[in-house]
Amino acid sequence: MNQKNRYPILFIAIVLLASALRFYALGDRVFHHDEGVHGYLSYRLLKDGAYHYDPTYHGPFLYYTTAAIFKLFGDSNFTARLLPAVAGVLLVALIYALRDQLGETGALLTAAMIAISPSFLYYSRFLRNDTYIALFSLVFVISAVKYIKYRSDWRRLIYVCTGAVAGALAICTKENAYIIAGIFLLFVLGYLIARKEMDISTAIDASLFALIFFTIFALVYTNFLTNPSALASVVPDAINHWVEMHRIKRIGGHWSFYLPILVRYELLITLFALIGGIHYLKKRNMFMIFLLYWGLSSLIAYSYLQEKVPWLVLHILLPFVLIAGAYLGELLPSLSQRPKNVEAVMVLAIVLSAGLFIQQSIFINYCENTASDEITVHGIPVHGLIYVQTTSEVLDVVDFVDQRIHDDPNASILVAAPENDYWPLPWYMRNYKGCGYLNKVPEHSDADIVIIPESERHNITLDWRYSKREFTLRPGYEMVMYYYNPE
Repeated sequence: MNQKNRYPILFIAIVLLASALRFYALGDRVFHHDEGVHGYLSYRLLKDGAYHYDPTYHGPFLYYTTAAIFKLFGDSNFTARLLPAVAGVLLVALIYALRDQLGETGALLTAAMIAISPSFLYYSRFLRNDTYIALFSLVFVISAVKYIKYRSDWRRLIYVCTGAVAGALAICTKENAYIIAGIFLLFVLGYLIARKEMDISTAIDASLFALIFFTIFALVYTNFLTNPSALASVVPDAINHWVEMHRIKRIGGHWSFYLPILVRYELLITLFALIGGIHYLKKRNMFMIFLLYWGLSSLIAYSYLQEKVPWLVLHILLPFVLIAGAYLGELLPSLSQRPKNVEAVMVLAIVLSAGLFIQQSIFINYCENTASDEITVHGIPVHGLIYVQTTSEVLDVVDFVDQRIHDDPNASILVAAPENDYWPLPWYMRNYKGCGYLNKVPEHSDADIVIIPESERHNITLDWRYSKREFTLRPGYEMVMYYYNPE
């Protein structure tokens, strides 16, 4: 087999590895709080056909696409996570389009690192928006690279279109797309001004981009033109909501929140992105300088914002993994030409960081982990990827309720908790017609099954014939299920 044929086969092998890692036991892990919200709202969209944008739950893309999957393949844990897993595989496959910028070896290594990365893999097996945003960001960057390559050719219009679609879908997915858009826009304006490429052709291309972008944006946010009045409030609502969340520090944290995640799970990427970034700055490689600017700007922005959640690390990691892969692609073939002591140190660093990288990925993705993996070092929290994860005890409760409903299909269920803090139970009970929800615990109830926080058990009065079963919804949050037991 010659070199020309071997390279695509190696790349396909990495994509197949990424697929196997993402789809293996995809539906087994119990749904996270946010997965429960996203899955349930997608299910309601399928059943009711109506959508109203609420920035608390992010943009409509996830709900429309997940509802479509439910329509085609049914609603389950597996099908709910199906499209994030597909997006995770595409994220790996699309690196092939950047092999001229990353080098052929660099592209292979980048694809392999994304395929195995603890963070990229974990959130490709998770019903959240962030893998989609990473995918659309990568498509946009590829489109920009190809646009520059075909700047004087009609083929540039293809990449105007793909870039506009990716940008619009990102804005329709999650509000941090506005942050990414701002980072990209500043660089693009600086590039165009420095190169003095603001001409009629650029204006035409920008107009086409804007037309496609706005068309998709308008269609999706107006529920395909059934609610055109909603369009005027989308951007103000998104900005105002998240500015307020930052102000009140809804999920606040130390500015260094993402640094332990980058070192603890993604040391291979972080270490060689840092070394590679310095290397490419010296070489004045414009594409790598852009990636370094993108990664550092993202790190600064998310470190400042008081919405500290681990899935946002993907948007810091994506540009860093491209730098790390490209640099390792240059470094590895040249190691034998370096002094022996330098070679030994570099090999040791690569082996140790790669070993930790793989071990953490296996632990996070395939071991049964529900307890938070946050640790404290000298009083400072070192944050992890496992975050308010639901415990497997919930599945036992759901099985118990299933059996009760099977024996009595008219059974009534009440789930009540302050601030509706009972997710993901509505996802698991979505098919129970007799199930109702309250955002406070009532004084009395005659429902056949009552589920409330354990701390609220003294605030409700029930018949003496109810039996009790306690369970942990997530670490530190106990709930209790009462069920009518006349015997």
